[in-house]
Amino acid sequence: MISKYLKQPYPIHFNKWKLIVSISLFIGIFILIFQPFGLSDVNGTYKSVFLLGYGVVTFIVLVVNLVIVQKLFRKWFESWTVLKQICWLTWLIFCIGLSNFIYTAILSNHWNWQIFILFQFFTLVVGLFPIVILTILNQNRLLAQNFKLANEFNQSLNENPNENKHELITLLADNEKDSLEIELSDLLYIESNGNYIEVYFINENQLKNVLLRSTLKRTELQLEPHPSIIKCHRAFLVNASKITQVKGNTQGLRLALKHTDTEIPVSRNLSKSLKDKLNSDRKSVV
Repeated sequence: MISKYLKQPYPIHFNKWKLIVSISLFIGIFILIFQPFGLSDVNGTYKSVFLLGYGVVTFIVLVVNLVIVQKLFRKWFESWTVLKQICWLTWLIFCIGLSNFIYTAILSNHWNWQIFILFQFFTLVVGLFPIVILTILNQNRLLAQNFKLANEFNQSLNENPNENKHELITLLADNEKDSLEIELSDLLYIESNGNYIEVYFINENQLKNVLLRSTLKRTELQLEPHPSIIKCHRAFLVNASKITQVKGNTQGLRLALKHTDTEIPVSRNLSKSLKDKLNSDRKSVV
């Protein structure tokens, strides 16, 4: 039961600058006020600057891990789970404890590994319990929130039997020579793949895909005359008339489409435009 729960998906967001600044300020101010680990014995004109330096060290550690590391290993972070989140936050606490110990040792010129162990022990003991609790609470909150949002989307789908008319669309590659011509009613979705796009469509009742050298942005502009094609994610355009179900989990919303088992992710900042599109289609049918 526990192992199954720990394997559940968990959202991880990139470039958490607000989180980085908040934690860094909290640690800097906390150290300044309470002066733990014998820091109250420190004297000197620049004691306050020294104590606030712990916040600066924390800021650097968080930037390295939450911005640089997550950007370099983005694909590894995409398949994120509750267990990975707990381990990742534990690692962050360890890095913060280690860096602050090194900061203390350099300025005091006193390297004491017993103090290092004490630093890490108290940091992990104090931080691990709230990490587990907050991860579980946040996971349950996001699951309920996205499940409710998915139900609202599905109501729009159930009341919207609209289907594309027989319209012919032409997608041109960057060289303006290669192209793909299909009926709009056959198009399922388009995925960005580096400098290429993969177009997924139905041909003779079979799922096909064609690779074209073009950007998703360029393709989106070409399909502007067809409002049923909407951007739901930075890497996906989807034919709204092909959506059969909207699913919600802790990582957000995913779209189930006709004729394919592939589920398309929905970006949080694009979910409103998708919902507005489905609602407008429903009203036009009514």
